[in-house]
Amino acid sequence: MRSKALFLALLSIPLLGACTSNDHGAGHGKGLSASAKLEAKSGSSVSGMAHFQEVKGGVLVTIDVSGAPAGWHAVHVHEKGDCSAADGTSAGGHFNPSAMDHGSPHASAHHAGDLGNMLVQADGTGHHAIFMHELSVAPGDHSVVGRGIIMHADADDLVSQPTGAAGGRIACGEIKAAN
Repeated sequence: MRSKALFLALLSIPLLGACTSNDHGAGHGKGLSASAKLEAKSGSSVSGMAHFQEVKGGVLVTIDVSGAPAGWHAVHVHEKGDCSAADGTSAGGHFNPSAMDHGSPHASAHHAGDLGNMLVQADGTGHHAIFMHELSVAPGDHSVVGRGIIMHADADDLVSQPTGAAGGRIACGEIKAAN
């Protein structure tokens, strides 16, 4: 079990140097930003913020939470910014505009919304930062604006289809463009 946790941790480390520009309409240096206030779902006490900063070649995603259970938790951008359901299911499935298989955010095949795993400390706080070249804040097919961000109860195994066996949804937030 310890080796699985280490393996998941290593796969979730942001590989900024491995991210390259592409033609998905993602970041063009416009400096656009968006954010989402994470709210508790499924009886959890999670709260937090997610920020999306468009830079040349993609989007830097940072997530900070408190009140979360200690351990590894999957985080994903989901199709809809609707967090009205008590269990977060109103946010739909993973954001996947290129119709890819689910996987590690560092694998060649993965959903655009696959953000990997966040480690939450014993005090309930967690921080996650990752650069995603498939995402954009600007309008278009790969824009995060109007979508949801979900924190799951369990770690993403980074291979199971279509969700990574990440468990229930314990936090949800609608991603809104900065004014």
